[in-house]
Amino acid sequence: MKEQDYKILSLLYREKNLTRVAEKLFMSQPALTYRIKKIEEEFGIHLTNKFGKNIEFTTEGEYLIQFSNRILHDIQNLKNSISEIKASRPQSFKLGVNNNFILYHLPNMIKDYAQAGHVLNMNVESGWSSDILQKLENNELDIAIVTGDYQWHGEKIFLKRDPITLISSHPIDFENLYKAPRINYKPRKNYKAYVELENSITKLINDWWQTQYDEQAHIIIESDQVAFCKQLVQAGVGYSIVPHSCIEKGEKFYQYHLKDEEDKYIYRKTWLFYRTSIQKNSHIYHFIEFCKSYFD
Repeated sequence: MKEQDYKILSLLYREKNLTRVAEKLFMSQPALTYRIKKIEEEFGIHLTNKFGKNIEFTTEGEYLIQFSNRILHDIQNLKNSISEIKASRPQSFKLGVNNNFILYHLPNMIKDYAQAGHVLNMNVESGWSSDILQKLENNELDIAIVTGDYQWHGEKIFLKRDPITLISSHPIDFENLYKAPRINYKPRKNYKAYVELENSITKLINDWWQTQYDEQAHIIIESDQVAFCKQLVQAGVGYSIVPHSCIEKGEKFYQYHLKDEEDKYIYRKTWLFYRTSIQKNSHIYHFIEFCKSYFD
C-alpha cells in the first residue's frame, strides 16, 4: 500500500461517502473505487458490507483503518521533522500562489515587503489553488496562497475576500441578461476531481445564475484566462463575470457585484496556509508576519 491508499481508508471511514472522498483526494470516483478494490484484493478481505448512503465496515476493515491512521500519523511526524530540519537552515523558502493572485497582488506585495527592509529570499510557483494546496500537502511548498475555502489542518491566515463581479463595456439590462453575449471565464477544471469543487468560482457563478434565470446564458466564448476575457469585454464583444481583484486601476468597466438570494454579496476568500514548524526559518517567519498586516 502507498500513502494515498492510507489516506483513502482514513477518509472513507470518516466521510462514509465515496463522492466526498473522491473530491477531497482530487480523484475520479471510478479511480477511487478501483483503488479500494485493489486494497481488498491485496489483503483478501472486504472492507465494507455495502456501499451507498450507509457504509458499514467489516471487522477486518475496522482493523485496517486503525492501522492506516497510525501509518499516516507516523508519516506526518516524519514530514514535520524533516521540515523542521530544513527550516533551521538559512535558505530560501518555496511559496505557491494562485494564478490570479500572482498577477494582480503579489508584485506589489513583494515591492512593499522589500521596501520594509526585508531580505528577498524565496522561490515562487504559480498554479490553480487546488494544485497549489496539493503541493503544500506533499511538502513541495513551504507556504501557499490559495483562493477558496479548502480544508487545511495546519495554520492559516485570512488575507482578503474578493467579490464576484459582472463587467461590461455598457450598462447592463439584468432582466434580459440571458440574451446578451457572454465571455465565460472558467478556470481549468482539476480533472482528478469527480465533481466541481464546492468553492470554485464556476460553481458560485452557476449557482447565482440559476437563482436569477430559467434560461441558459448566451455564452459565445469561454476561456481560462481572465485577462483575455477582460480584453474582449473592453472591445465590446460581450460581458463577463470575474473576480473583482482582477480588475486593475485604469480599466473602465461597468461593474456589478453579484448578490445572493439574501441580497448579500458573493465572495471568494483568499488564505495563506503554512505549518507551524516552518516559522523557525526566519525568512518565512518575517514573510508570514508581513502577510498578517498587509491586507488590514
